[in-house]
Amino acid sequence: MKTARHSQPGRLKLIRRARQNEISRAHILDAAEQVFADKGLSATVKEIAELAEFSVGAVYLFFDGKDELLAAVYERHADAFLQSMREAAGGGGSAPDKLHRIFDAQFDYFRGHPDFYKLFDQLWRSRAWALHFTSAEQGSTWYRQALEIVARVFRKGMAAGDLIVGDPMVHSSIFANIIAAYISHWIYERASRGNIEIDRIAPAAQVHALLDRAFVKPR
Repeated sequence: MKTARHSQPGRLKLIRRARQNEISRAHILDAAEQVFADKGLSATVKEIAELAEFSVGAVYLFFDGKDELLAAVYERHADAFLQSMREAAGGGGSAPDKLHRIFDAQFDYFRGHPDFYKLFDQLWRSRAWALHFTSAEQGSTWYRQALEIVARVFRKGMAAGDLIVGDPMVHSSIFANIIAAYISHWIYERASRGNIEIDRIAPAAQVHALLDRAFVKPR
């Protein structure tokens, strides 16, 4: 009994330390996401540490370096983002309905995480990121999974006669580019115009109509 009583404070101390480490790690990742969004791959661990109000040495206690920080930023978004796409692609409705839902899901996610979108956008546009950091394959895999979710909708829609015939992965890539163009406009114009003004000038419903014109088979 004496041993059990004396071991309880030690366990509580370990629990508190673990929780504090989780908070510190999340705080560093928040800073990394913002710095990467602003500066892309030119960001440094020093800049991330300064924004997080940690020493560089303290950051290295949690992460091996910039590559691991960048991979961790992707990792904490990937599951939630892909799950939102899977849910949008599942359920009932026609293939055009599902394409609308996938766009809505992506738009809602990135609108809620604009810094992550800016980072994703920079890396996606450059096409050279695989040469720059070792976690690139993880990001590439994440992106390919997103394309495949949409490609499955195209395959089923083509088979049902709802969508125009073509290579599902090519259509998925075109779909991704259409959505990226709209979300980029929304994210980067938000600071100067405000959410309400952007929604008025370029409502999301216009994207639904554009997707229909691009992919829905004429009756």
